Amino acid sequence: MSYDESDAARDQMYEEIARELYPDHKAQAITEFTSERLQSFYVANPLVMRSAVDAIQEGRRLQANDHHSAALVFFVTAIELLLKATLLKPVVHGLVHSEGLAEIIVQQALGQAGFDRYSKLLTKLFAELVSLDINTVARSNSPDTLLSECTTLQALRNRVIHQGATANASEADLARVVAVAVYEQIVHPMLRHLGLHVVEHGEIVRDDA
Repeated sequence: MSYDESDAARDQMYEEIARELYPDHKAQAITEFTSERLQSFYVANPLVMRSAVDAIQEGRRLQANDHHSAALVFFVTAIELLLKATLLKPVVHGLVHSEGLAEIIVQQALGQAGFDRYSKLLTKLFAELVSLDINTVARSNSPDTLLSECTTLQALRNRVIHQGATANASEADLARVVAVAVYEQIVHPMLRHLGLHVVEHGEIVRDDA
């Protein structure tokens, strides 16, 4: 989808709100959003990853029935939910103590298409908390980084939805593999660093629970 005046207006509104709430919020948010506070968010919201898990399971069911385009849509949706809802939403919530206002900003900050819109925030998050350069994370035997594969798959998903394109079996399977890799190589290391792990249906709990 093209970036139009409406998109620009939404971005400007978000930036203005964010500046009023927290000057230089992106850098300070990560620095001050400690591991303890991040863990507390997950403990209070243990099902924040549930929708991503459900999307992966639905994608697998569709894939098993040879509905490759539909399966790809669900797998890419799962990727977005893992990166946005599971990883970045807790950080954005850390900026604002009003739950209602936090949700508005989450939608403005993370609701837009395109992984490049929040790649810098992801990079800062992992560098500060996990000492990991997320831009170098890649699947075994893949020539591309994991985030680059996510971007490519998102573009294909958008063509399927908005232009009537179709995905073949190999493309759907790649989307599945990448979605799993996002969990195993990006989400899981963060949760492990915070002393958390995932149980049935994607529920996040403390290691000592």
